[in-house]
Amino acid sequence: MDVRWWIWIGVAVFIAIVGYIWLNTPQELKPAVLSVESISESRITLARTPAGKLEYRKFLTRVVPYFREGAHEFSYVLQGRAVGFLKNRDIEIQPGAFLVIPRRTALGLRITSPEPLEILSFYAPAPNGLDEVQVLIGDVFPPGDPSSLRPQPLPIDESDIKPQVVHVATLENKELPKGSSLFEWTYLAKSAAGSVALVRVAERVQLKERSPHFLYIRQGQGRIIVGDQILEATAGQVVILPNAPTRIIERVGDERLEFLLFSAPALREKDISN
Repeated sequence: MDVRWWIWIGVAVFIAIVGYIWLNTPQELKPAVLSVESISESRITLARTPAGKLEYRKFLTRVVPYFREGAHEFSYVLQGRAVGFLKNRDIEIQPGAFLVIPRRTALGLRITSPEPLEILSFYAPAPNGLDEVQVLIGDVFPPGDPSSLRPQPLPIDESDIKPQVVHVATLENKELPKGSSLFEWTYLAKSAAGSVALVRVAERVQLKERSPHFLYIRQGQGRIIVGDQILEATAGQVVILPNAPTRIIERVGDERLEFLLFSAPALREKDISN
């Protein structure tokens, strides 16, 4: 083989190695407030750590059926309506629906609303580019268990969570079981790899120093203290909350402050206090 070919091969291998290291090197998180309404892309990563990833996605007509090999997915519907399947059952989703999608569990959706389907998705652990596997099944959705779509079934995955759809609106007038007079909360989903909690703040809540968190403000306004920085956030915004000795979320104004708390590893009860 010509020596030039060896040079090109060496350059390609070097670029591939550098690219792999860059993609897999944790980027330092900084406190930030992001407005979901200002996103123009159809798919964008909002924040990422080795343990978890937060992503915004927009679909116009359908969500091509897929499953993930290694990451659990927790998805919250921001806008739009759709019908389809989650594993082996039919589902119908609308704004405020929260989907728990364990790894190796297929999801397929057809958009039924005039507006696009917008989803905020949290993955634990953070997936790589090969984790999402599309299932080519045509226009008719059969049961979505990947083992029924391949000649050789996938290995049985003993997941610590179950697929389900939770309509968060049904919890709005119910007292949440954990917390104190200053705040209350409950798990929407919890796995060893990560969790999503619904948190309501009457006055304030504090997160212990352990790992980064991502927040989506569902209702109200909040003041977030991260170390020596102070952020203001309101409904429809995402808050990136890196690890810091001081992390306090306070309610601002008369309206109730309510948010989704995405955590990887999973939030422990001792990690959240007055």
